[in-house]
Amino acid sequence: MWQWLLRLLGLNTRQPAAQTPSGAKHGSQEQRAAQLAQATPGPDTATNSASASTPQALQVLRRPLLHQDGSLAGFEHSVATAGPSSSNPQPGAERTAEARPLLTAMGYTVASGRRALAVLQSSWLADPEVQHLIQPGMMFGLADNPFQQALQAPLLAELRRRGAVLGSTGLPRAGAAFVVFDAATLDRQGLLDRARACAAAAPGAQVVATGIRTLDDLEAALHGGYAMAAGLFDRVGTRRESGSLAPNVQRLCRLINQVMTDADTGPLAEELRGDVGLTYRMLRHANSPLLGLTRTVESVDQALQLMGRQALYRWLTTLLVASATSRHTSVALQEITLARARMMEQLAPSVGGPPAALFTTGLLSLLDVMLEVPMAEALAPLSLPPEAHAALVEQTGPWRPLIEVARCLESGQTAQAEQHAQVLGGLDTVGPAMTEAWQWAAQVTASLKEP
Repeated sequence: MWQWLLRLLGLNTRQPAAQTPSGAKHGSQEQRAAQLAQATPGPDTATNSASASTPQALQVLRRPLLHQDGSLAGFEHSVATAGPSSSNPQPGAERTAEARPLLTAMGYTVASGRRALAVLQSSWLADPEVQHLIQPGMMFGLADNPFQQALQAPLLAELRRRGAVLGSTGLPRAGAAFVVFDAATLDRQGLLDRARACAAAAPGAQVVATGIRTLDDLEAALHGGYAMAAGLFDRVGTRRESGSLAPNVQRLCRLINQVMTDADTGPLAEELRGDVGLTYRMLRHANSPLLGLTRTVESVDQALQLMGRQALYRWLTTLLVASATSRHTSVALQEITLARARMMEQLAPSVGGPPAALFTTGLLSLLDVMLEVPMAEALAPLSLPPEAHAALVEQTGPWRPLIEVARCLESGQTAQAEQHAQVLGGLDTVGPAMTEAWQWAAQVTASLKEP
């Protein structure tokens, strides 16, 4: 039976050891834009990499996990350090020192209503002081697969008593609530075959995959039986080479260009009034308590005067991203771009760029994937700064490392993230900024849900 299952799951039958992974309905467009400048960050820490010999340098980084419904389900958390690392579990006190910040970060994620996953050895959870940090709903993929080991039964019972959800890695195991594995070597058919094999072996267990190579494959996995999945969000299998943008996208691009070129407010107001829905959204945004205006805004002209061009530009750019809803994962991609935008805005001094322009660059960094057209075509209607165009289209220039470090952290490529972070102050600077950005984006997304 096991030999058959191993072959069906595509694993080496000579080495059946588990692989360790590397790693709701939402509000309207006007509500999304209304919240952007107002949400405040929380005290989270966040995701990825192996353990290290210098606990003082520990960071907890996180990789976004997408849900079957296309939203952001939560994060896979893991330990990253600025110093030398080792894949071997640390002994006693050092292992506990790594586990504490890991579980603390997971606690913030769970408290926000998101899934929190970590893949680790069961020995990381043996210390009672660490167990005290476990919150109901935390998901632990146990890399040593202790489910059939009699000596581990008391530990597993204690973890379950505290509300932990325990899973296996690589293969489904009796007693595991889920199975998680690295899918970096699987094509789309291999992903679907793996899901069917896991469902046949353990019908009640959820299947989670990380490291999926393209967004198209990731979406296919979510449609094909995976409860959650992670991978590369900016790579697709196929892409339309040309095609006209939707009318609402074209209109937003015209408005953004008018704001950027300091066009007279008269034509700008006329363009806005030409779209009843956009006028309604703008007035609703202008009268939102979040803006703190002292009087009621009753017209587009008033809104333009009171909001100011920078706030208007930010709102319109956010509407542009929110209008790209053709993909199954559009809601999650919007949150990911919000996090990128916030991180790039925070680290603007490290590249000597304007924070507002860097926010926009991050916000547009997945627009090609979301609109399913090449980036040059997606950005063609917009007049962007040369540095933004170079970073997004040519993938070069002083702003590009900010995008690269974000995408590496999102996909669990910590070593590469460290390389790109060197010109930004190091991972010890980038990590906290990305952490705050995820927290900020989560708060924005949570506040934008329909009541």
